[in-house]
Amino acid sequence: MLAGLLVLPTGPLLAQTPQGMVLGTSRPDGSYAGRMLRRTFQELFRRLGVPLEMKVMPSARLTVELAADRIDGEVARPLAFADSQPGLVRVEEPIMTIGFALWSIQPRPLLLRLDQLADSGLSVNFTRGVVECERLLQGLLPPQRVVDVTTTVNALTLLQMGRNDVHCGIDAAVLSDAGSAELAGLPPPIKLFSVGEAIPLYFYLQRKHAALVPQIDAVLKKMKAEGVLEQIRRETLVEYKLAPVLKPVAPAR
Repeated sequence: MLAGLLVLPTGPLLAQTPQGMVLGTSRPDGSYAGRMLRRTFQELFRRLGVPLEMKVMPSARLTVELAADRIDGEVARPLAFADSQPGLVRVEEPIMTIGFALWSIQPRPLLLRLDQLADSGLSVNFTRGVVECERLLQGLLPPQRVVDVTTTVNALTLLQMGRNDVHCGIDAAVLSDAGSAELAGLPPPIKLFSVGEAIPLYFYLQRKHAALVPQIDAVLKKMKAEGVLEQIRRETLVEYKLAPVLKPVAPAR
């Protein structure tokens, strides 16, 4: 499914700026991550004075569209993405950072570290393909207490049903899917603590736009220094009724 969103320029146009850009994302607007990314890029491109259109499509399709130069860039990919896309340039300042954490529907005050899972008797699920969670849980728990599921929505549904006790997952994915229509009206998951290593995500552009990268990087840094990025994150949490989730703590390994 494709979705377009037009942002008209309100500031002075930069030198040698294209008349508009089409960026891709895999996150729809009706989710926490999708909404946060749109608000971030709306403000970024408003400051740049560049018209913006964002299109939604699966990650694999985005990669094909980028390779064929049919879109101007992608809003958020990890550092390693550049290895398979030599035709792209990366904006140095991360657009956001994703972390991994344990989540539960109920508070679990006795569970403070990852290694305490072993003697807790709790069952844990994780979304298939989230390699960091699979790595952390492998060998820590017996197979009958670890379940891999196809989507984060399915994982959170199992928590709501009481089939599993804890979910290990990506924070942005959990927050996005906790606010989805499938889980509407249910209590949001509680973040117990962070695990593993956080991963920064970057804005990638076609190499033909390389001259704009320093300007984009400078505007992003300014937005971060002004607290705009954090304000967008918090306001989006409130918008999706996810504000009660606990603040991240120091990573537990």
